[in-house]
Amino acid sequence: MNLGIRAILYSARKWKKTLLVFFLLLAITTLVLSGLAIADAQEEQAEEVRGTTGASFTVERNLSTGGWSNGSGGSYSTQEFISEDMIKEIASVDGIAGYDASLIVHEDFFNEDGEALKTERYGFYSYGSYNSEYNAMFLSGRFELVEGSHITEDMENGLIISRDLADWNGLEIGDTLTGIYYPESNTPAVNMEIVGIFDIVADKDDAVNLYDNASYFDYSNYTFCSMEAAEGLLEGWGDENEGISEAYFYVSDAAQLDSVIEEVQKISSVNWNNFNITTNDEVYQNISSALSDTGTLITTLIVVITAVSMVLIILILSMSIRSRKRETGILLAVGIAKPAVILQYVLETLLIAVVAFPLAYLSSKQVAGTLGTLFGKVAENVIVTPEHFMLVAIVGGVLLVAAVLVSSISTMRLKPKQILSQME
Repeated sequence: MNLGIRAILYSARKWKKTLLVFFLLLAITTLVLSGLAIADAQEEQAEEVRGTTGASFTVERNLSTGGWSNGSGGSYSTQEFISEDMIKEIASVDGIAGYDASLIVHEDFFNEDGEALKTERYGFYSYGSYNSEYNAMFLSGRFELVEGSHITEDMENGLIISRDLADWNGLEIGDTLTGIYYPESNTPAVNMEIVGIFDIVADKDDAVNLYDNASYFDYSNYTFCSMEAAEGLLEGWGDENEGISEAYFYVSDAAQLDSVIEEVQKISSVNWNNFNITTNDEVYQNISSALSDTGTLITTLIVVITAVSMVLIILILSMSIRSRKRETGILLAVGIAKPAVILQYVLETLLIAVVAFPLAYLSSKQVAGTLGTLFGKVAENVIVTPEHFMLVAIVGGVLLVAAVLVSSISTMRLKPKQILSQME
């Protein structure tokens, strides 16, 4: 009798064992396919995080390598400031998607009636800005713009203030404030239009936020104005200690941050002994770490499920083959070669897989999304693809053949007479 027919007849006769293996393969394959779909969704999310979260680095004056001098306001560093040409050259490096710079101004603000703004604590800490969305305060997540727009290079006198400051003074988008750097010395008054309002997300008392160069100012009193407005406030002041002290550069692909910085440090026109570079990728690192941990967990679960399943299948097949010693001995005794007998066992198992694998593919399309939500994925983003099915079918088929071979070792190493002599 043809071994293929024998395999079909045996599977039908031993339908309980056949169903057991079928449902086991169906469950295993469904879980593995779902796991692969979740892993792919995880990778896509990681790619999206790299693109949307991004990262930045800050170039700032290295005061430790500069000298010190005295002026009307006390001692100040004579270290060189960051020039606009230097900013433009750094911004031209491949991988940098945007930039901003800080010209720090401690001006006073007055409303349209000439009244000083009400604040919780005295003193404003203002950033003269080219593109405020790339300022470290926003990139780090400490501030979040909630109304209006960010300052851009084409704005002459734009101003962004905190929600607290707006509420205390009844201010809104479109209102005009007058800034004066040093009223007692009759420095220029600059009118600025409020174009944006930000909320304070960070805790000022958090140790992470206590050691910047403005730690003694209240976050509510932070403002961001157009670079042109900041320069106008300082016009004629003549203080040699006023200039751009920090510049921020946004890298669209956070994974490339280190390589971009390496390229920046190769710019020969910049004396890097006079400047420090610090990375600002806390948000990306935190999210990336969480995604990596989840990815490792998913991979581990797939491996564990596959390993445990292989052990179960080998046990089931081993018990089945041992229970067929008489049949095996007779087949060998009538001249059927051992490879042919083993091939029959392989065909019996693969016949079950041929039905179980496609059904698992269909069921995993329904199950994968639900399982994906347990790992924080959107169900619609967890998709089982034909590529997943082909991978599982090929690898699964190979593993099943290996399981049959392992299960057959104890029986097939005996001769027909030995097998029959062990039967009762």
